[in-house]
Amino acid sequence: MIIKIHKNINLTRVENLYKQLEIGISIKAKIDILFPIELTVNYLGITPALIQFISTWIRYNKSGKLMLDLVKPDSEKIINLYKNEFIFPIAGLVWNHNGIFDREGNNLRNLLSESQNKVFAKMKRVEAYRGEKLLLTNLDHLPKENGILPCFEKNGLFVSNESDLMESLKDTLENEVFRNYFESRLEFKKIEIELIGIIHELMKNTFEWARDDQNGVPFETNIRGLLVKHNKKTRSALIKENKDIKAIIEYFNSSLFKENNLQQIRFLEISVFDSGAGFVNKFRSSNKNYENSNDVDIIKRCLIKHNTIAKSLDKDEKGLGLDRILKILNGKGFLRIRTGTKSLYRNLINDQYKNVESNSTEQMILFDWILNDNNKYSDISNVSGSVITIIYPLSINQSL
Repeated sequence: MIIKIHKNINLTRVENLYKQLEIGISIKAKIDILFPIELTVNYLGITPALIQFISTWIRYNKSGKLMLDLVKPDSEKIINLYKNEFIFPIAGLVWNHNGIFDREGNNLRNLLSESQNKVFAKMKRVEAYRGEKLLLTNLDHLPKENGILPCFEKNGLFVSNESDLMESLKDTLENEVFRNYFESRLEFKKIEIELIGIIHELMKNTFEWARDDQNGVPFETNIRGLLVKHNKKTRSALIKENKDIKAIIEYFNSSLFKENNLQQIRFLEISVFDSGAGFVNKFRSSNKNYENSNDVDIIKRCLIKHNTIAKSLDKDEKGLGLDRILKILNGKGFLRIRTGTKSLYRNLINDQYKNVESNSTEQMILFDWILNDNNKYSDISNVSGSVITIIYPLSINQSL
């Protein structure tokens, strides 16, 4: 059985891929993946969504080959291939376990090896990806020198001091991700502490929660990463691209956004992804009192201050991570979480931050991605790990 991922894939169509995967699993079929070499439109959140799908597929014991939709590529095709930020993490995921092939089944590992190593070397130096993007990816299943980034982890410990992380990331974010946009670079100066805070909290969560399963056993294959993109699009383009996603349309229709002279809205898209056990499984395994709690209740608990109990890196700040991010995004940002059987979001322009008591999950506002309801929640396909995607506006109407 082959699941083909089309180059026009968007977030809605990604969910359809899971339905195909479930059919294959139900008949115990061997499942190969045919993956595009480029995307027609780089939709909001599409790269981490595709990484999560591949992460879910490789957990199936009859997952087969990952095939790229090309034949016998030459060096020029390989160079063009790596213009896409999704290639490195996806190739890294399947490198040892499933393998990566062309459409005719020819093994591409030797051809891709040099490019994979070059990309990882750039990530170790915290260099921007092509375009105004920063991709930083840990591959836990590879040797540390080829899989773990020192900007996040040193000697098996997470970089707990945010000023150290700022020192590692600041120059690239300011001069590469924000390059050629004088206004944006000025805005970066204003938001750098908040931005580093978001990255630090989310990547710390992957270190604490996403390296092993609910029984504490490290995953044979595992990825944890960050993607930051500087986006500039017109409001009409954003609404057209997301015409079937009410949550995104409502967010970008807000009068909060200040458009430039090209009628563009400028914002950061920040995604942190992992292929771990996911919020729900890890929380239940660590909190036996909540084994019978529903999935949404558990995800809400993960967002409430002091409710996580992973081993703390900063004892005084234990459990503040996701609550702190809600505070940072208050009045301006957007948060989406895809984990387990849930896809949830919060528009913090409309539903602003409120302090929630530990056991008052009914006070924590989260909307269902499909139903657009904060009281009714749909069950969708179960996924591996977690993806958090954040929209952080760069220019807003200060008078509002």
